Amino acid sequence: MKPRVLLLSQDVHCIPPLTGAAVEQWIDAVAHRLDGCESHIVSPGHPLRPDDETLDRVRYHRIRVGRVYKRLFQKLSRLDPWSYTDRVIRYAAKIRPDIIHLHNAPHFADALKKGVPQARLILHMHNEKDVSFAGPVDALVGCSEYVSRWYQARQAPAKEFAVLPNGVDTAAFHPAPERRSSVCARFGVPAERFIVLYAGRISPEKGPDLLAEAFRHLPAERFHLVLVGEWPQGDGRSNQRVAFADQLRELLSGMPVTVLGNFPPTEMAAIYRMGDLLVIPSRFEEPFSMVAIEAMASGLPVLALRRGGMVEYMVDGENALLLDPNVAAADLAAAIERCAHDGVAAQRRAGKARQLVEARFDWRQVAGATQALYEQVLARRG
Repeated sequence: MKPRVLLLSQDVHCIPPLTGAAVEQWIDAVAHRLDGCESHIVSPGHPLRPDDETLDRVRYHRIRVGRVYKRLFQKLSRLDPWSYTDRVIRYAAKIRPDIIHLHNAPHFADALKKGVPQARLILHMHNEKDVSFAGPVDALVGCSEYVSRWYQARQAPAKEFAVLPNGVDTAAFHPAPERRSSVCARFGVPAERFIVLYAGRISPEKGPDLLAEAFRHLPAERFHLVLVGEWPQGDGRSNQRVAFADQLRELLSGMPVTVLGNFPPTEMAAIYRMGDLLVIPSRFEEPFSMVAIEAMASGLPVLALRRGGMVEYMVDGENALLLDPNVAAADLAAAIERCAHDGVAAQRRAGKARQLVEARFDWRQVAGATQALYEQVLARRG
């Protein structure tokens, strides 16, 4: 009999995600490739999705929380008498999972261990968070060695530590240079220029302002910047991210730039085909970077700063270009110019990057490693 696995994350995004949500993408992609398991996914509800459905053998249970409940209990009184975790536990009692694979929600760990004591609990972290849960969990997984070491250094309560990377559908994300002009035309981007692509949150730690500053040093008649990502909404006087976004808009004024919004995962393959270069100018230690391996799978050359988990698979000069994490805007601009000048070398690196992703980060490899971890955790006594 196949082991039964319950996969879930925080109570934020519906699964499958309707917009960019890397953690939820991971859950959905891997669940459909766990041939040796019976996969159940729990997520928040959405008006466009039924509360319960089965797609390709994966069973989805979506939890709807009404507006009145949210306002009365979660926002005003904060009592939350019938919490999201309570509802997850109720569903778990029905299906009796052998494993609960919990993503990026350490604050759920203690309640799930207590409420579903027969299940092995795997806590899968995609970035750095507080480790105050009592534990121990049966395994604490990082999306990279960098993240795993971060939790080990803080003595997170876990019986073992492991790494399961992010992945990509290499059949959907693949080189298709002949489609570039049509994608550029779709979004009004000048295909005759060297297109520099940024994909990610519009927030200070991601460094889009550094890339914007670099563009001040590049000739506008040759280069064009495309920003893809979620722009924060609200009042800049009370929200730092909104204030940053407002400042970035001012910085971009008059520049050769196209600003696009957030796209669902199914649209991103076309976005990467539009670019000549993906730049990842992050100021913080990137835990892994999903956009990096998506771009690499798509045959798009990558230029990044030496940060976090990216250095575990990017090799400078071989499959990417890596710069000092404290690079100045002028030096970043010079590196972009080098990429534009030597297209043959850039495409050679992009070819090596595609080979790397096929060998290590296709969802089939990630699912196989996940299933092996499940077997290891279930085989352990105690």
